[in-house]
Amino acid sequence: MSIQETELKPVAEIGSGLVRRFDFPDGKTRIFQISTFCPDIIGPGPTNVYLIENEALILVDVGIPTNMAKAFFYQWRNQAIPKEVEDLAPDHSERELIEGMDLIGRSLSDINQLVISHGHPDHFLMAHSILERTSASVSAHILESPQICNPWGILNMWISRQRQMFATGMPAPWSGSQSVREHLYRGLDLDSLGLSIKVDSPIFGDGPLKVGGMEINGVQVRHLPGHSPGSVGLIVGHEGGEKALICGDVLLNPITPHPDDLLVYLQTLEQLAAYEDIQLVLPAHGRKIVDLKARVGALSEHHRNRLRLTYEICSESRSVWDVATTKGYFDTYVNPAKFNFLAGMEALVHMELLSMVDGLERCHTRDGVHYFISCAKDFDEIYGRIRDLVTDNKYSAIMRY
Repeated sequence: MSIQETELKPVAEIGSGLVRRFDFPDGKTRIFQISTFCPDIIGPGPTNVYLIENEALILVDVGIPTNMAKAFFYQWRNQAIPKEVEDLAPDHSERELIEGMDLIGRSLSDINQLVISHGHPDHFLMAHSILERTSASVSAHILESPQICNPWGILNMWISRQRQMFATGMPAPWSGSQSVREHLYRGLDLDSLGLSIKVDSPIFGDGPLKVGGMEINGVQVRHLPGHSPGSVGLIVGHEGGEKALICGDVLLNPITPHPDDLLVYLQTLEQLAAYEDIQLVLPAHGRKIVDLKARVGALSEHHRNRLRLTYEICSESRSVWDVATTKGYFDTYVNPAKFNFLAGMEALVHMELLSMVDGLERCHTRDGVHYFISCAKDFDEIYGRIRDLVTDNKYSAIMRY
């Protein structure tokens, strides 16, 4: 691989603060990686933001303010905050970004375009303060605009999914009761919280990235749904040369992304497996990926194994939460008595896809919780039906859980 990597600043003790430069063979294109604080274990770990430097200066994602990270990952979930996290300044993540840009000889005012890979809080919430110091325009896929542009979008998603989570059998979060919600949300100053930003240039599909209405040579947008409906990646590099894919959360290493829609996610993996000219993949969390096809293959196999395990667990009547809390379903222990949104959703999307091909059926409900049981067929036959759906580009689900 002739894309050259140089470490400019090592990782700090808290796990973020890394600054790297990737130089392309053309001598004109560079990508800088700056990692900003986001909790690991309880969260996905530091958010890697990327600066693309060629005809324009393009920032991909901005991370989450440290004070908001503490609120979302700890306080709103009623989780104890580790002392090393509690001691971080409210603007720690912002300082990491600014100091990283200072190190490479750039400032926020130099940025021409901000591209949001998708509308999850750890990717765009710091934009509110960053945009006060730059005239950069903002791009994101149109399907992410409800989360990015609506100041109530994040809270709406949190509240609306709580009924769904109850139906899985998951314990209610401490913020689940009406009285607690009203206490949490009463008097929220949404402008000061910065829970939304304006998208100036919505992305509708694949094609060259545009800045100020002009196409940028060597930067192509790709719609990569599945982790979220409007996830996008950027392919950086010129035709015939080496290319890098900045992929948001669609591909991660070593952790596995949480699909919002497993069928769509597996279809996106099929799309990525067909890419022949990507030498470097730069995800929003974790480590770089130097073998795209191998990582796609590993993720596909991971979901096949989890589908099989889900199917086997449901040989007897099981709720989604029963599946999620089965020993060995995840690498880490999931406490059955504690709310865990990501664990519940991971089990749910696998059960949903199995139900779609008649591998699982809803056998009964009890106290508002839905229970499922697998059919008597061999799993390989069931998985064959799933593969038929994945490879049929015309197929999309019309019903969710």
